Amino acid sequence: MMSKSKLNALIGVLIHQLLNVTSAKFTGISIAVLITLLSACSSDESPSLAAEKIFTNGTIYTVDVNNSQHQAMAVSDGVIIAVGSSEEIQALKGAQTEVTDLNGRFVMPGIQDMHVHPMDGGIKRRFECAFGAELTSSEIVEAVSQCVAATDNESSWIQGGQWGTTILEQGPGVHRSMLDAVSGDHPVFLMDWSVHNAWVNSKALALLGIDDHTQNPVGGEIVRDADGKATGLLFDNAAYNAKKLIPDYSSEQRQQALSFSMSQMMGFGITSFRDAITTNVNLNAYVALDKRGALPLRVKPSIPWKSAWSTSHQQEIKNIEGHQQYGSERIDASFAKIMLDGVPLVYSSAVLEPYEPSEQYGDKHLGELMIEPEVLAKDVAWLDSQGMTVKIHATGDRAVRAALDAFEHARNTNVRAGAMHEVSHAEMIHPDDLVRFDDLNVAAEMCPILWYPGPAVDTMKITLGDRANYFWPVKSLTEAGALVFYGSDWPAVVPDTNPWPGIEAMISREDPYGKNPGKYWPEQAVDLKAALRIFTINGAIAGKQEKTTGSLEAGKRADFIILESNIFEIPTAALSDVQVLQTFVDGEAVFQRVPAGE
Repeated sequence: MMSKSKLNALIGVLIHQLLNVTSAKFTGISIAVLITLLSACSSDESPSLAAEKIFTNGTIYTVDVNNSQHQAMAVSDGVIIAVGSSEEIQALKGAQTEVTDLNGRFVMPGIQDMHVHPMDGGIKRRFECAFGAELTSSEIVEAVSQCVAATDNESSWIQGGQWGTTILEQGPGVHRSMLDAVSGDHPVFLMDWSVHNAWVNSKALALLGIDDHTQNPVGGEIVRDADGKATGLLFDNAAYNAKKLIPDYSSEQRQQALSFSMSQMMGFGITSFRDAITTNVNLNAYVALDKRGALPLRVKPSIPWKSAWSTSHQQEIKNIEGHQQYGSERIDASFAKIMLDGVPLVYSSAVLEPYEPSEQYGDKHLGELMIEPEVLAKDVAWLDSQGMTVKIHATGDRAVRAALDAFEHARNTNVRAGAMHEVSHAEMIHPDDLVRFDDLNVAAEMCPILWYPGPAVDTMKITLGDRANYFWPVKSLTEAGALVFYGSDWPAVVPDTNPWPGIEAMISREDPYGKNPGKYWPEQAVDLKAALRIFTINGAIAGKQEKTTGSLEAGKRADFIILESNIFEIPTAALSDVQVLQTFVDGEAVFQRVPAGE
């Protein structure tokens, strides 16, 4: 029989937890355990209340509403049952309890990456001709030459990337003829770092059915020279449409690509992620992994809407109407993605004021909306009625305003409140629109590439002038009451899924890699506490899982990471180098770093 003193200690732990719940709703797990404990007071039988696992003698940074810190945490059945002092949690130890001495290590919730393209990234790393975005056009040609030499099939497609759009400033030398010189009979298709644009050779153009007379698709451009001949550059929907015509990868290759990407994410401390564009074949790959117990992370696939990536709009509708069929403990497919504009690097963001004058676009160019505002509003209202969270890619301030207008229409059209919707990227926001995010219950997703000086910003100073100095108003949005959350957008623009350089840059607004001097709009910097919320609990809210993940509280799933250092005790400039020692999902270690020398 359990001693009265130990029983009282256990009850004290759980009462402590319940009293620290700020919501009027106590967690079901805490109440259930408390009732069991109280029942045991009058029972002759000892209750089976010992925790399965205890993590003690550390710094548990909870990211709860008060950003509380504790020393220890108890876990059972993949759920956190208590956090508190080491002494308090020790009361939950039983004969079979697995105890981990943290030795002062820092523990925090797992990172939530709510905009990532793991299929694209995994395929690039596993099966394509990969090279860095910092290469010049001639260096890219050399890389392609090496990939051609390493290919046995004399006529197979050479796909790869990612080239930086900075090479476009090198003038007319960026041309299909450069690839023709080294590609032989291989068609070549290279995506840029934004994954919006492609550079192809003449063989690829021929196989894709693109010639000098092919019309530009809506929301896209086949770039031509002064004589009207296709240069081999395809922007936005022109690139997406072409990509669909290239021979696809097998289901097994797609599963391997996803597994590769998730392995990388786990090593950086990511426990939940949003696949930003998940076509039907990718949805099936996730389901296949899940069914064989090979899906270690929580994933929110975003079903594209009216996207050039999709096989058909009919399939999109079918996937959205039947999105629940893809759901499981690890998969939630109640998310949709709309591409509304392009990127400012190639003059395709939809802006309120004209781009800087250029020979190609003149002095009145405003970019292009891929969907007319009236149609967009109706589409969003329908998606909202289907229970979908809608993420709208909007980089220009005109596109952001159109997205907010569409969300407002959905709020006014549908009887129920609807989900919290999202503006993806939200790079340029007119000051008048900042308060609309909170008013309309719309979240703002932030990706790190423009938080700090670098080649991308330098290029946008050519296209946008002084406006390029004012991107991603993180602090202004937060102060206006908006929910701001994080997405890496990998493999677009960033080298990997590592969130720590992004955390550092959000705080410093400086280049975390130390390659580019200066600060970028430092007034929008936030502190470490705010950044951690953006990277954890805010992502959980956007991912509709804040009741189960995003913070370390009793009743939530045990998704957490152990770091090598207390990040509140190191310089900001060291955050980008933070090492994750272990990553846990449902209380089970899915990643463990092997110490040097072992």
